[in-house]
Amino acid sequence: MLNSVGAGGATVFPLLGVAAPPVPGSALFWFNLRRSGLADSRTVHASCPVLLGAKSIANFWLHESGQEFRHRCGTSEDE
Repeated sequence: MLNSVGAGGATVFPLLGVAAPPVPGSALFWFNLRRSGLADSRTVHASCPVLLGAKSIANFWLHESGQEFRHRCGTSEDE
């Protein structure tokens, strides 16, 4: 999180029942794959609306074990 907000803006993981409020200088980290390489659906997440102010974030993606080559992006949701 790069800045503070007046209200709202939490990152929520609904399947885990976890909400992380925005805190300047903080970071969230999680693995979205199981050891088998399959997706861990528990890591589905979203951002709650910012009610007061503006939220600035930065994403940093780590690619592990060549997963991007085993699970290629397709042109449809079924791929």
